[in-house]
This record gives sequence, C-alpha cells and structure tokens, in this order.
Amino acid sequence: MSWTRKGLILGLCPLLLPFAVIFCGGVFLTLCQSFGVLTPLPHNGGVFDAYAGLLDSPWFFNSFFFSLKVGAVSAFCSVALGTLLAYWIWKLPQKLQGPALVYKIPLILPHVAVAFVVQVFWSRSGILASGAFSLGLIQDMNQFPNLLYSGQGLGMILAYGLKGTPFAMILVMALLSRFDIRQIQTAAMLGASRTVILFKIVLPRLAPAMHTGFIILFLYSFGAFDIPYILSESRPGMLSIHVYNLYFKHDLARRPEAMAILTLMFCFAVLFIMLYSRIVSRLESGVRKL
Repeated sequence: MSWTRKGLILGLCPLLLPFAVIFCGGVFLTLCQSFGVLTPLPHNGGVFDAYAGLLDSPWFFNSFFFSLKVGAVSAFCSVALGTLLAYWIWKLPQKLQGPALVYKIPLILPHVAVAFVVQVFWSRSGILASGAFSLGLIQDMNQFPNLLYSGQGLGMILAYGLKGTPFAMILVMALLSRFDIRQIQTAAMLGASRTVILFKIVLPRLAPAMHTGFIILFLYSFGAFDIPYILSESRPGMLSIHVYNLYFKHDLARRPEAMAILTLMFCFAVLFIMLYSRIVSRLESGVRKL
C-alpha cells in the first residue's frame, strides 16, 4: 500500500471510526440478537426461531407488501412530480427562478411536522373537509373521501410525496444546471415536439438523478418510523411500527423477533440496491448499443 493511500485512510479515520462503531456495531448487535445471542433475557429457543416464526406468520408478509407499496408509490410519485416541476422551473425566465425556490420549504420541516400537516389538511375533520362543507359541496364529514387510515396508506403516501418531491427536485436541478439548452433549441428547430424533447433528450440525461432519488426515497419510506407512527393504519401496518411495538411494548423475550425484522429489512435494502443498479446499468447499456 502506498504512503498516499495510507495517509488518505489515516485522514479519514476520524470519520470512519464513528461509522464503524455506531453503524457496524448496531448492525452486528441486531444480527446477534435476532439469533438469540446477547439478548437482555436468556433465549431458550433455537437460533433461527425468530426467523421461522416470522416467515410462518401471514401478518409479516401483509405488512411487508404494504410497506413495499407505500414506499414504491410514494417514491415514484415524488420522483416523477419532482422531475417535471424541476424541468418547468428550469425553463422559467431567470427573474422567476428565484421566487420558485419556495419549493424547498418542505425540506426544512421534519417528517413528523409534514405528517401533521397532512393530517390537518386531509382528514375528515381537516381544513379541506371544512372548506367543502362551508361551500355546500358535502353535507356531512363522512362524505369527504376517507384518505387517512383507510387501509391503503394514502396518508403516508401524501406525506412522503410532500417531503420527497422537493428532494427529487434538488437532485434533478443539479443536473439541469449543467444541461446545454441549445440541444433543446436544436431539436425544436428540427421539428421535435415537446413530448419528444422531454422523453428523448431531457429525461435520459436526468436518469442518474432520478434513479438515485428513487432508491433513497423508496428505502427511507419503506423503513421509516416517524410518518407511519402518526398516519399508519393499525392493519396491516408498516414494518417499522411492528418493530417498535415488539421492541417497546412486548416482553423482552420477543426481542429476537424485532431484531429479525430489522435484519430482514436491512438485507432487503442491500439486495434491492444491487438488483436495481444492475437492471438500470443493463438498460442504459442496451440504449447505448442502439
């Protein structure tokens, strides 16, 4: 190993050591406790009892696919809407792009605050329902669409969309700032429509930011706890809520079950990143060959 590389590693030690102790140590402890090792109480069962119990429980798969749906739908909507809005802002005149930075406001708010905003606006006793009642559009609060706690996760999707859309816009705007607008002007002069320009010229160049944004937003919403704690349905419920209940509201003997869920979620996240990155790289290489 060269001295330059050794110096680089030594320089990064103040950052790598906390990462190794906190993150890697937490993953190691979670994995051990999922096997019944290093648990607060002696584990009398087998090493894989927690995993066997989860894989034999219908509620686990219902909660897993529910979390998958909420994460995928909210991430897709955030990336799609954020890309279109970023492209629209990028095309605005320079004097209007400054006021358009108001889209960054949701980034300042904590996720819990965004969840309460969704609840205040979209619940059947919220602002929109009250406004619809005042305008005579509905005669009773039950006539307002049941978006929250309906069993479909729409409240969480709204909250994650409100929080994730500006995040996706920032990633896309970073690429658009280096985009040569003369490519769009040339395509328009040659007769390309706006749809063709968007899908054939703009979106392929924004794809790296879109894929990165989707991975981050999907995995965060898949395993996050803050918004589901306020807006999640009790059944099937998000996996993070089940982990919280098993960890804090049940006997210590069920600690391996909570840690097994966390371990499976972590393995799924790693596997998802690997498969998604491989699929995207193959699709991009196929497009280049064409």
